[in-house]
Amino acid sequence: MTSRTKKRIVLPTRPEPPSIEQILQDVHGALASDPVFICDFSDDSLLSNNATVCEREKQYGQSCNYVDMNNKLKEILIQLKTKSVALKCAGEKLEEDIENLREATM
Repeated sequence: MTSRTKKRIVLPTRPEPPSIEQILQDVHGALASDPVFICDFSDDSLLSNNATVCEREKQYGQSCNYVDMNNKLKEILIQLKTKSVALKCAGEKLEEDIENLREATM
C-alpha cells in the first residue's frame, strides 16, 4: 500500500479562545493556592520549542514549591509567636523567682 492510497486524517478545527469575561471569571473563581500564569501565545513558534515548554514546566514547579513553602512559613510563624509568648512568660517567672530568692536570703 502506498502513501497515496492512505486516507488523510482531518483534524477538527480549534475552538475559539475564551473571551476576556470568561478569563476574568475563571481567575476570580480560582482558589488562592492556584498559581496564575499570564503567557503570550501569539507566537506559535514558541509552543513548538521543547526548551520553552520545559522552562514553563520548571516555572510551574517552582511556583508550586513557592506556594508550599509560603504556607509552611505561615505555620512556622504562628508556632514561633506561641513559643515567644511562652519564653517571655518563663522569663518573667524566672525574674520573680530570682527576686523572691534575693528577698529570702536577706
